[in-house]
Amino acid sequence: MRALNQLLPLYLSCTLLLMGNGLLFIIIPMSMRLDGQDTDAIGLVMSLYFVGMLLGSLYGRHLISRVGHIRIFAACASVATMCALLHSIWSVPLIWGLLRILIGFTNATFFMTMETWLSESSTSENRATVFGSYQFVTYFGLALGQLMLNFAEPQDPILYIYVAMLFCLCMIPVLMSRSGGPRFIEPEPMPLKVLYRTSPLGVVGIMISGICLGAFYNMSSVYGADVGMTKSQIATFMSATMVGGFLLQFPIGKLADSFDRRTVLVITLLLACLAAMVLPIMAVRDEMAITIACAVILSGALACVYPIALADAFDRLKPTEMVAASGKLILAYALGGAIGPYSSSLVMKHMGPDALFGYLIVASLILVAFVMYRMSIRSAVPDALQESFVVQGMTPMATELDPRTEYNSLDDTGIAAETVLLLAEENPDDVVEIAVSVALNQPEEAVNIAQATAYQYPEQAIALAIALADELPHLKLDIITNVAGSAPQSGADLARYMCDLIKQQKLEPHASFNALSRLTLKLLDEAPQQAAEIAAIVSHEIADDMPELVAKIAVLAAQAAPDQRVEIATSVTQEVPNASVEIATGVAETIAASPDEELHTFLASEEDENYVGEGAELAIALGQEAPSQAFDIATAVAEVLPEDAAQVAESIAQTDPEHASDLVDSISEVVPEMADDVMYAVASSLPEQAEELLQEVLSDAESNQ
Repeated sequence: MRALNQLLPLYLSCTLLLMGNGLLFIIIPMSMRLDGQDTDAIGLVMSLYFVGMLLGSLYGRHLISRVGHIRIFAACASVATMCALLHSIWSVPLIWGLLRILIGFTNATFFMTMETWLSESSTSENRATVFGSYQFVTYFGLALGQLMLNFAEPQDPILYIYVAMLFCLCMIPVLMSRSGGPRFIEPEPMPLKVLYRTSPLGVVGIMISGICLGAFYNMSSVYGADVGMTKSQIATFMSATMVGGFLLQFPIGKLADSFDRRTVLVITLLLACLAAMVLPIMAVRDEMAITIACAVILSGALACVYPIALADAFDRLKPTEMVAASGKLILAYALGGAIGPYSSSLVMKHMGPDALFGYLIVASLILVAFVMYRMSIRSAVPDALQESFVVQGMTPMATELDPRTEYNSLDDTGIAAETVLLLAEENPDDVVEIAVSVALNQPEEAVNIAQATAYQYPEQAIALAIALADELPHLKLDIITNVAGSAPQSGADLARYMCDLIKQQKLEPHASFNALSRLTLKLLDEAPQQAAEIAAIVSHEIADDMPELVAKIAVLAAQAAPDQRVEIATSVTQEVPNASVEIATGVAETIAASPDEELHTFLASEEDENYVGEGAELAIALGQEAPSQAFDIATAVAEVLPEDAAQVAESIAQTDPEHASDLVDSISEVVPEMADDVMYAVASSLPEQAEELLQEVLSDAESNQ
């Protein structure tokens, strides 16, 4: 509760900002309709808002990083205020279109500023609460703003003055806040092609979500005016859609977490189609209660498309990839939003106002067809691998606040660490010296200083860790591992540094291995995404004195990062090829013992349509690194994973068909219960060897008799 109280100024600013936007969203299309503008002109002007949002999502981050959160917030509020007032001076569609682009740009930057600020101000304990409160504030502000239409006629300039007042007022809580704003960190980008290959449904679903929501929320007021709704009815109608968009996400989200998300998405879209068919019928009959109920269901169902598609994408991404991927998903949403209002307005112009709902039905059914197609060629993500469904607001910009991306955030920053960061803002090049100076004065805070500073200045993480470790040797391991956790890209270099230190101490082999094992475990715990590289570095150091312990390091890494087991085994084998059989045995045992074997197999199969199983992949990868031991590796893997014996034999036999019969004999000897399957698999893949294999089987049978 205390944390939420500290964030109240941001929430208040957000409410005022969204109230202004909510009022502006409804008075622009209604004013244009009352001025006699064509439906397609209205749709084009409303679509240009998303063009501005698209530009803001591309360049807003750069502006924030240059001038800081508070300055950019004030600048955007000033521009938004000017745009609101200019609407009351000119009612020319061209000018309004340009103003919509500016409003879209400023809003995108607004939301990035607030959401990243909230993200940096939250901790792992209250992050979900902060995010949920923010989503509530978003919908509440929009709904309240649209009800303000009742204060005057749509063409009355006073409404634009109200919008300008709200934009001005939203600056006050932020400018009066004691906080200086967080440091903005630009995430690594992810190519759209890579994201689409990972989650086609995520990209397509989010783009169609933008199309549908852009069309519905921007053109519904025009529809209401065309079918004879009063000003009060239109305001209530639009506010109800905001409420529905928020409330329906909770029950649908619960279903999306309990069942195959794609099935839930199909049902949700069909529900939206049903509501879209009934709504215009009830509106013509002047049944406003039923019309509003249908609008609530329709908006709620359409509002769920974005979070379900986002959840599907996050299900198939690593935690470290989520923030980068969200940037491209925002672009997909903005692109859809730019298409929706204008294309739907063209349909309404030629086919009448009711065609808006026909447009939504067609768009929804297109997505249904795409989802069904994806379901036919790709299996569902297992429940244990699913990320939780998270309610999304009407402004899906900076998803760093999303609790599912918490992996990339810092849990807690002490007073000493905040002092370092504050001093470093003026002299960022001296951050290492500043951190060391403060840490020496408060050594009990050294680890937190290292963690927070490395998170904010990842490019200096290695120098920071080494400097602090040298000054505070009793905290060396904690400093190194926590820095690796805050700046994962430094994990491998820090592992190499620690290995060198351990070797310099010239410990006896057992003590050296214990020290390296402890280092490996802590580094893997903090930076699991670098497990393969860390294991390879440590194994290289062990190999000089204790080659027999290399496999144990591979096993430790495989247990810490089970989704990278094959990559880990390959990296370690590259360093110590003579230990390949022991590595194969140890890693295969982690596969056999893992309760999530099916899940990791699913993840691996997602990357390759010709996936042959984790055991076979392990044998193939290690056999390529140590070809002279390929048969021994295959035999070891088959012995530990007998259910994969046939796939292992088939895969390895293809690399050396001349000795396929020897491989069959070797594997059949350790797993006799799989002998027939092994022989059949190899014979099927190598028809030219089939006769020889058959003769051997008959010979063995005759000998047994």
